[in-house]
Amino acid sequence: MGKRGPQSAATRMVLVSTAYPIYCDFLAMLKSERRGVFLREEGNTKFFRGVKLPAEPRTVKALFDAKTVRQVRAICRKSAWMAKQPASPLTVSVPIFAKQLLDAKRDRHYPKSDRETSLSKKCWFLAEALAGARFGLSARRSINIIGAGEPGTIFLNLWS
Repeated sequence: MGKRGPQSAATRMVLVSTAYPIYCDFLAMLKSERRGVFLREEGNTKFFRGVKLPAEPRTVKALFDAKTVRQVRAICRKSAWMAKQPASPLTVSVPIFAKQLLDAKRDRHYPKSDRETSLSKKCWFLAEALAGARFGLSARRSINIIGAGEPGTIFLNLWS
């Protein structure tokens, strides 16, 4: 118990380590990317094949524009990218934490601009919120713990 109440179980390192893969998945949906897709399992060996996943910028923009939990989950079900990546952090997090995603979009610090340069900022903001939701934190609390900065820089500076 800290001086101001119970301390969060999620440290900055844990939150950034959880948010960064979600952010990378958002970017992979915006631009096409080559990823390993599960083929089969023989004994203890799993076989993957490198597949170029098509970009789905409309899916990401639909997630940005969604207003209800039902809409978010419907978008996830329709996404071919998410169907091909069932174990991806983004695919797992978004349908489960749809309410927290929508709450994060209502946060006053959420990037409002629709310019192309703001897409990565929106993706990082939502990735931080989803990472916090996995540990029971509000979007604002999780974003405050992670702090400001570029995602790549924050991730690289964790161990320095």
